[in-house]
Amino acid sequence: MMKPLIRTYGALPIQQLTKRNIDDLVTKLQAGDIPRADGRKARRWKARSVNLMLTILVMILEDAQAQGIVVRNVAKLVDRVPGDTAKGLTYKPAEVRKVLARARADRLEHAWHLAPSGLRRGEVCGLTWSDIDFAARTLTVRKTRVVVDGQVEDSEPKSEASKRTLPLTPELIKVLKRAKRRLAAEQLAAGAAYVDTGFLVCNEIGEPLHPDTVSAYWDQLTAAAGVRRIRLHDARHTCGTLMHLQGVPTAVIAAWLGHADAGFTMRTYVHSQDDALSEAAEILGSVTGL
Repeated sequence: MMKPLIRTYGALPIQQLTKRNIDDLVTKLQAGDIPRADGRKARRWKARSVNLMLTILVMILEDAQAQGIVVRNVAKLVDRVPGDTAKGLTYKPAEVRKVLARARADRLEHAWHLAPSGLRRGEVCGLTWSDIDFAARTLTVRKTRVVVDGQVEDSEPKSEASKRTLPLTPELIKVLKRAKRRLAAEQLAAGAAYVDTGFLVCNEIGEPLHPDTVSAYWDQLTAAAGVRRIRLHDARHTCGTLMHLQGVPTAVIAAWLGHADAGFTMRTYVHSQDDALSEAAEILGSVTGL
C-alpha cells in the first residue's frame, strides 16, 4: 500500500514531505503514472485504495509528530478522493449464511469460512496446517502470502499485532476437519504428483494457490450463491461490522482483526448496515416520540 510513496519520495527526509507532494502522488496514482518496481505499467488506483493509503499515511505521520520527528501532519491537509465506496460493502448475516451454505460443496469451503472470520486474504492463503491446533482449538497467523508488483511473496504479517492466535468456533473446527480429509483424499488420488506444501489453500496436487486466483474463485462462489458481489477482503470488513453491531468492544475487534490501533479499525473496517440504522431510528423515535 505504501510502496508507491516510498518509490516516489523515499529519498526525501520525512520532515520535507509536503501537502503538494502527497497531492501529486494521489494524482499520479489515479492516472496510473507510477510504474511498478519491475517496470511494468501500473494500474490506476481507485478512490478506495487512495483513501486507505492516505489513512495509513496520516497514522504514520501522527506517530512521527508524537515523537517530535515532524512538526505537523501534512497528510491531514490532503482531501480524500470522492467516489470512495468503502462504506456499506459488507454482508448481512443472512447473506453470509447463503454464501457458506453454497460453500459446503466447494473444495475450498474452509477458505470461505476463514475470510468472514476476519482474516486478510494473504493470511488465508498463508495458513498451513501447522498453524491449526485442533487440541487447543486455535488458529495462529504466522505468515502471509501477498501479491507485490504482480508477484506472490511469502512474508511476515503486516505488524506485530497481525501475528495473533484466535480461538476456533465449533463450526470452523468442523469445516477445517472436513478440509483436512478432503485434501488427504486428493493427495491419495494424485499419488507421486502431489506436492505436500502444508498450505490450507492449495490446488488438487498441493500447490499453494495464487491470491488473485482465490479472489476469482470467491467471485464465482458469491455469484452462485445469489448474493451481492463484494471483494474477498470485504468479507473481513463484514466480520468487523457484525462484531460491532453485536456489541463486541472495539479493542477486542481490533485485536481479532490484527490491528494495533482500535481507531483505525473503526474508521476503516467497521461500517453501519441498513438494518442497524433502521433499529437506531426506532429507538430514537421511541425516545423522542417522533
